[in-house]
Amino acid sequence: MQGRIGRTLKARILISVMLCFLVVSIPSFFVLFSHMNNLVYMESSAADSARVADMTDGVREDLESLITAVAWIADEESVREALSFGDISEPGAAMAVIRAQRAVSTYMAASPASETLNKIVIFNPGTGLAFEITSNRYGALGDARAIMETAEFPGLSFPTGSVVRLFLSTTINSPEELAVTAYGRIRGSDGFVYAELSSDLFSPLIAAGNVFIVSPGGAYPDAIPGRFYDADDWTEIRYPLPVPDCYVVQFLDRSPLRLASSYGLAVFLVILLASTVLLVLLSFILSRYLTKTTRRLERHIRHLTATNDFGTVDKSIEKGDDEIAAIGRTVNKMSVSISELLKRNEALFEDKKRMEISMLQMQVNPHFLYNTLESIHYLADVQKDDGISRMARGLTTLLRNMAKGCSDRISLADELLLLHDYDDIQQVRYMGMYEIDCRVPESLMGYAIQKFTLQPLVENAIFHGIEPSGRCGTIVIDASLEGDVLSVSVTDDGVGMSEETISHIFDERTHSKTDMTGVGLRNIDERIRLIYGRGYGLSFESEEGRYTKVTVRIRAEAADDV
Repeated sequence: MQGRIGRTLKARILISVMLCFLVVSIPSFFVLFSHMNNLVYMESSAADSARVADMTDGVREDLESLITAVAWIADEESVREALSFGDISEPGAAMAVIRAQRAVSTYMAASPASETLNKIVIFNPGTGLAFEITSNRYGALGDARAIMETAEFPGLSFPTGSVVRLFLSTTINSPEELAVTAYGRIRGSDGFVYAELSSDLFSPLIAAGNVFIVSPGGAYPDAIPGRFYDADDWTEIRYPLPVPDCYVVQFLDRSPLRLASSYGLAVFLVILLASTVLLVLLSFILSRYLTKTTRRLERHIRHLTATNDFGTVDKSIEKGDDEIAAIGRTVNKMSVSISELLKRNEALFEDKKRMEISMLQMQVNPHFLYNTLESIHYLADVQKDDGISRMARGLTTLLRNMAKGCSDRISLADELLLLHDYDDIQQVRYMGMYEIDCRVPESLMGYAIQKFTLQPLVENAIFHGIEPSGRCGTIVIDASLEGDVLSVSVTDDGVGMSEETISHIFDERTHSKTDMTGVGLRNIDERIRLIYGRGYGLSFESEEGRYTKVTVRIRAEAADDV
């Protein structure tokens, strides 16, 4: 299908480029070579200088981001609160430190300085309280003491208007390496912030060659060789850094650079002009020959876009076996496909309108059901029938919430209110055969939980725990907070389960059919894992003839934050 290479557009373009190169480029190459050699050297030096300048700007931005980060930490409320304690063993001290570490870690995760960050140490010299956020290096118990023993700390002071000091120093832990250290004073406290960036910050600069980091203590990575101070062969360029008295030094080799002569410049311009004219002429001739087919293709595409007459096929653009003909065949196929797609879209639009009408008609039924239940509730109140009144009110509330779906997260207090409505219905049905004992602390009521998580668990406790026992029972609902995990448990004193039954509890052979919401135990467990990830979900504990306890483990989040 491809035919001979000379018949393809690609081959014709290659041959044309080669002819242009032979006719124009080779004669001019020898004339321009000597002049271009010097220009290449000059451009190379300028490029090296610009490259080092760009990398220095990157280092400077990282250091500026470090200054910003240390200043932010020094002003962070959670950090001040953590350092307000005299000892980590004091009540609330550990949680305050965890909150401060979490706040600082979250901030540093978005900071450019985090890539080369060794560690951040926050400490109070007076109380000895200290905690760390580590990255490239591990923390140590004696880090705060090591910081106070550095040469910079005893005389540490902050000029007016400055809250952060930078130093080019060494790491506080072994092995000792070059590091940029930053100190900040915690506002309203006797504590300090110490941040340490590794020497990897300067690695791109050092890799550029003939580049050194100079400070009052010397040069990095090695002492500067004396040959660089030969003024005839090397040019020194300095780039300042935010660290006091520190800067980047680059040495550029000047020896191969030569200025182009006026004669060479004139020859270059003449040859460039002549080459341009010849290339323009050749390009015009070749374009007329090579673009004949493409012009037909262009006219056909313009016709399609102007008239929207998709489905029209032009066989003339398919002639030949080169790439342009292949494009023409593709355009014809695309035109037919677009025509068919437009017809399918029209059919889909009609189907969508019919579905919208059906949805509007379906909305009448729920409103009719709600109004009927409200009428039953009103009549029960009038006739003083508390049982029917409670069932009608509870069922109305549950149906409204079920209609909204089970994917929303609400507060634990609202979830318990939904459970109360469900309990009103079941209490009338079971005539006080069970009672619910809610022991959830008031402090946990504001945490978020997936809607309709507890109702299926209580329903299972009634149907599969208390009802088969044939006696009255109690369902206890409790909650606890452990770190960032909220645990809510539902415990009944019914018939209990065996280990084998627990191992098959997620088979969903019975639960999904009995739950009022249609949300079985496996469904609840999968919803929790989808939202919070692995490590969360349902766990079971039971003893036959005594009790069954189902525990929901979710991430502790305030309902106002989700």
